Amino acid sequence: MPQTRFESEAWPRQRIIIPKIEFYITNVCNLSCDQCNRFNDHNFKGFQKWGDYEAEYERWGELIKPEQVVLLGGEPLLNPTCLDWVRGINRIWGNSVQILTNGTRLNYVPGLYKLLANQMEYKNWLGISWHHHDTLDVLEQDLETFMTGTVTRLEADDPLNIYGGHFMYVDELGVKIPVWIQDHFDQAAIFRENGVFRLHNSDPELAHSICVFPKWGSYHFINAKLYKCGPVQLFHEFDKQHTLAIPEEDRHLLTSYKPLSVDNWNDYHEEFLDNIDNVIPQCKFCPENIANRKIISVLKNKK
Repeated sequence: MPQTRFESEAWPRQRIIIPKIEFYITNVCNLSCDQCNRFNDHNFKGFQKWGDYEAEYERWGELIKPEQVVLLGGEPLLNPTCLDWVRGINRIWGNSVQILTNGTRLNYVPGLYKLLANQMEYKNWLGISWHHHDTLDVLEQDLETFMTGTVTRLEADDPLNIYGGHFMYVDELGVKIPVWIQDHFDQAAIFRENGVFRLHNSDPELAHSICVFPKWGSYHFINAKLYKCGPVQLFHEFDKQHTLAIPEEDRHLLTSYKPLSVDNWNDYHEEFLDNIDNVIPQCKFCPENIANRKIISVLKNKK
């Protein structure tokens, strides 16, 4: 069972605390990275507008309290309502929000820097997962433009590097942006073979044993529903767009996973949370062997 607990603070009802939730807000990414575990190396379309789900998240605000919130995709800064997501989460839960980005869109989102620099109430912050180590100079040039005044780079062992990045950049207003160099990816669940998209047919126990999601304790909000992991929902969405070459019984399995929603909360939340870290039948679609490899990121869309 995940490390959930009830709040002790006064609240209209007891909210269950969940350590970490990743809000997945877009399938769209401007990079193509081989073995992306959310399949953005393919032509994966669609994003979620904050306004379409705000009312449901208002209801979620009475049921759960996440301790850590991450906004990601795809590339979250390509979602035109990305900053609305941050402000909405701030308002509903009082949480600071981490935006996890590939770092290529910093200077194309009006209001982004102001959202990070305004630390009076919510300490929102941006973390960069940089997928091409050999071009770090390109990122640093963009950071010089994005940030204010003199920008200082802190190394990994600097005690002021509070987020544990390989580097952290700090400007004159105190805005801090950590950078993780992630230019090696494990094998993804969806792969292309002989011109068609396929899924693995693994031993679910073995696949689950090497899965990073339960190790990170990361659960996913997608379309205002809570999932054990992102791929379990994205398989079905990808199949609708690209038609996976899988048997019909596996296609049925894609749609059989039952997420937690505000509508089924009363009847289902205990069962869901008690089993959220356990093996599910859909684990068979993920690889059962670790095949870590260096990736090459390719810019696939114009900025």
